[in-house]
Amino acid sequence: MKNYRFYLMILLSFLFVAACVEDTNLEDAPPTSEDARFTFSPSSESDNVINFTADKEFFLMQWDLGNGSTAEGRTAQGRYPNAGTYTVKLTVFNNNGSAEFSQDIVIAQDDPSLLDSPTISFLTGGLSQVDGKTWVVDANRDGHFGVGPNPSSDAGDFPEWYAARALEKEGSGMYTDEYTFKLENSRFVMETNGLVYLNVEQGGNFPDAFDPGVGDLSAPYTAPDNLTWTLQEEDGGYPVLTISEGGFLGYFAGTRTYQIINIEENELFVRFVDGANEELAWYVRLVPKGMEGEAPEPEEPETGDVNFTLSDLVGEGAKTWKLKPAAGAFGVGPRPMSDEFFPNGQDISEERECLFNDLFIFSSDGEFEYDAQGDIFGEFYMGLESEGCQPESNLDGTPGAAWASGTHGFEFTAGSANTNPKITVTGTGAFIVLPKAFNGGEYTQGPPNNNASVTYTVADYDEETKELTLVIDITDSGSVWWTFVLVPNE
Repeated sequence: MKNYRFYLMILLSFLFVAACVEDTNLEDAPPTSEDARFTFSPSSESDNVINFTADKEFFLMQWDLGNGSTAEGRTAQGRYPNAGTYTVKLTVFNNNGSAEFSQDIVIAQDDPSLLDSPTISFLTGGLSQVDGKTWVVDANRDGHFGVGPNPSSDAGDFPEWYAARALEKEGSGMYTDEYTFKLENSRFVMETNGLVYLNVEQGGNFPDAFDPGVGDLSAPYTAPDNLTWTLQEEDGGYPVLTISEGGFLGYFAGTRTYQIINIEENELFVRFVDGANEELAWYVRLVPKGMEGEAPEPEEPETGDVNFTLSDLVGEGAKTWKLKPAAGAFGVGPRPMSDEFFPNGQDISEERECLFNDLFIFSSDGEFEYDAQGDIFGEFYMGLESEGCQPESNLDGTPGAAWASGTHGFEFTAGSANTNPKITVTGTGAFIVLPKAFNGGEYTQGPPNNNASVTYTVADYDEETKELTLVIDITDSGSVWWTFVLVPNE
C-alpha cells in the first residue's frame, strides 16, 4: 500500500508539472492556427444543430459560427435551419497574440422544425408571409427608445435612465428605416431610406456622420444585400436575436446582438448592450409597418379634480402612511399611474414585504419621518453587497447610510383648479417609498445629495378608501414615471 501511494504521488506530480509546462508554453509563444483547430458533430436534437469543441483551451476563445451568431469559450453550438455551406471560425488569444482557424460545415437539407416557434412566427410572419414581416421604430409612442443600466436594476428591463418622447428623434433617420425578417434562408433586409441613427461613439465607423440636432449622430448608409438573422432561444432567458455584419435595428451602438424583452404580433421590444460602454443598455421598441398609429398628446396627471388637503395628510397632529399591499401600488411606466415597465400588473407585496412595511409619518409641525421597521429592500446603488430584503443595519457605513430611517422636513402645496397638490420632502436622504428616485433622474450610486428636496405630485386621492396616489417623473421628457399608492397605517 505504501508503494502504491508513493507511485501515485510521483504520477500526480508529473501530471501537474506537465500541465504547467503546457500552460507556460501557451503563454510564452503566440498561438498558431494549429492551436485554434476544432472538431464538430451534430447534436442529438437535429443534424442542423452542430456542437463545436476546440482542441485546446485558451483564456479567451471567440467563435464566428457563420450564421450571424457568435459565442465564447471552448465549446459552442450553432443552429442552421437552412441547407448550405457555412464557414465557422475560431479565434484564440493568449498574452502574446492571437490566431484563427476556419473550416466549412455543410448542412445537407433544411430543418423547418428549427423555425417552428412563436418567437420566429411573430418576427417573420411565419410560413404564410412569403415576403416576410417589416418592422419600424414605434416613433409615435413614448419610450420607443432609451437607455438604462447594465446589468438592469431590480426594477426590470426598460429604459430606466432616459426614454424618448414620441417623435423626439424626428430627422435622425431612425423613423424612416425599415427592417424585414424573412423565414426563407433567414434573410434580413434593412432599408435605410438614406440615413441611419447612431451613438456618438460610433461616428468614426460611418463616413460623413453629422449632428442631426436631436442628439448623437446620423449618417448616410446603404445596408448590404446579403444580410441574415439568427435566433437563439434558451430556457429561462430572453431569446437572443443576432443580425449579420452590416445590419442593425433602430440605433447603432456597436452591437448587432439583441435580447428580445417582449415580442407579440404587433410589438418587438429589444435590449442591447453598448459596444463602447458595457455599463449602458439601450432599448428600441418596434411595430409592424403601418401600425405606428398617431402621436399621443403628452400625458400629465389630471389636474383640478384632486381634493386632498394638508389635514388629509397629517390627520390630527400626525398621520402614518404605508404602501398599499396590492397590484398597482408600486410601479414604473411611460406615463403617470402606469406600471407597464415594472411590475406590469403583478402584486409584489409579499415578494417585497420589507418595502411594503415601511412607514412614512407626516406631522402638522412640518416634520417627516421615515421608519423602515428594521428592514429594507436594498439595491446595489446604495453600496450594498446584495439586493433584496435585508436588515436595515446593512446600510451602516455604506454610501447609502443616509437612506436609512430618519427625520426630515416636508412642505405641502395645496392644489388649485389648474394644479395638483404636491408633497415636498427635504433633507439628506429624504424620500417617499423609493430612495433612488428624484425629480428628473435616479441615483446610480450613493450617497444622496446633501439637504436635497424631492417633490411628489398627488395624482389621485379616494376620500372613501383614503388611498393616496403619488407620482414622480424621473426624466426631463415626462416619459418615465414612478407611481406609489399609500394608505393610512391602521
